[in-house]
Amino acid sequence: MSKFNHSVKVPTQYKVTAKILRTALERQQSIKSLIFEEKHARIGSLHAVLKHYSTNRGAIDNAIEETGLLKENPKLDPALAKVLVSELIFGRGLLNGESRPVQTVRSYKERLQQAISGTELQKKEPNPRYVRINTNLFSIADALEYLARNEWRRRELNADISYNDFLAAIRTLEEDEFTMDLHVEGVLIFHPKSSHYWACHNLVVTKMFILQNKATCLAAELLAPPSGATVLDMCAAPGMKTLHICNVMKNQGRIYAVEQSRDRFNALCNITELAGCQIVNPILADALTIGPEQCPDVEYVLVDPSCSGNGMQNRISVCDEVKDDKRLSKLAGLQIKILSHAMSAFPNVKRIVYCTCSLWKEENEQVVQRCLNLNPSFKLLNCKKALRNKWNNVGDKAYPKIGKNCLYCLPDQDLTDGIFLAMFEKISAD
Repeated sequence: MSKFNHSVKVPTQYKVTAKILRTALERQQSIKSLIFEEKHARIGSLHAVLKHYSTNRGAIDNAIEETGLLKENPKLDPALAKVLVSELIFGRGLLNGESRPVQTVRSYKERLQQAISGTELQKKEPNPRYVRINTNLFSIADALEYLARNEWRRRELNADISYNDFLAAIRTLEEDEFTMDLHVEGVLIFHPKSSHYWACHNLVVTKMFILQNKATCLAAELLAPPSGATVLDMCAAPGMKTLHICNVMKNQGRIYAVEQSRDRFNALCNITELAGCQIVNPILADALTIGPEQCPDVEYVLVDPSCSGNGMQNRISVCDEVKDDKRLSKLAGLQIKILSHAMSAFPNVKRIVYCTCSLWKEENEQVVQRCLNLNPSFKLLNCKKALRNKWNNVGDKAYPKIGKNCLYCLPDQDLTDGIFLAMFEKISAD
């Protein structure tokens, strides 16, 4: 008689997580979008387990192979096995329920741990936790006072500190310390170990604090629309950059925020409403169909289109990052259409910022080069100068008059996500 109870069902959360992992592995599909589609699941736990597998994929797969877990238990679903091992060894350290798959993997715990202990795990120092103050709801002074009351120590840096010294200071932050960002007003920088503390903090839930990587904050910083301006955010969801632009404008003026996906549009509406954005006008539409009729008097445009996303540090990947030239060509074609539309469709536009979370030239310098050729009434502004020359990484110098004016955020060097930015200005007719 089997020692396992065959009638006990596998917990739903494990089954859903295994389904997502199986689909991602078979179709090479985005895990993030698959998680988003699971509307009735506990998103946080899905993300955590899949992140554990993504980070330790080689060690987990090798341990499953070495222990013979799947060979000795041929009825055990491989994707479910990977999920259960991830949770047991790298996650909570225990498994819920008494279903046969759970008991099977649990019985292999010691052998799995032994196999993994002999594997050289890839260890990467995490980047800092960036927290941005939503000045619609919380003044910077009140935020700093709140942190002081809660025994956070502020490390104050000299206003004239060099960028390299600033990076060195970030690397040496103590666990109870924070500092203010050098470039973006209202961005606070904490030790990486504070990430869990902030993840479910009440002031984050209520949108008084926004968890937003410093690199993505540079888009609104460079666009720099003044109070009272009219702004178009062409690919706005989920709305973090829209909200930041609203803060830069002191909640005065107008922001047209365009998104074509219904689910993402709903998320955009929710966050801007919760965050107190009174000037945002959400529009459910394809950005390429939007013109001055729907969005009159546009002066500033943010173009943050779909991209490969290979610069994102919190990205969950279950396959080796391989450059897919066919996909990049398709993405670049769309990016060129959207950026060129921004340049040609709005007669009052003054400045455009183009932003991707990609480190591939095909989506960055080559898109900029093509759009400048198509739209000679625009010129590039120097992003590094806009940051008071306190930045190190610019674009590829192989692209004359383009590379040096663009800006890269590189994860290992700038301690941020991988982001590319370019800033355009309409050439005066005078």
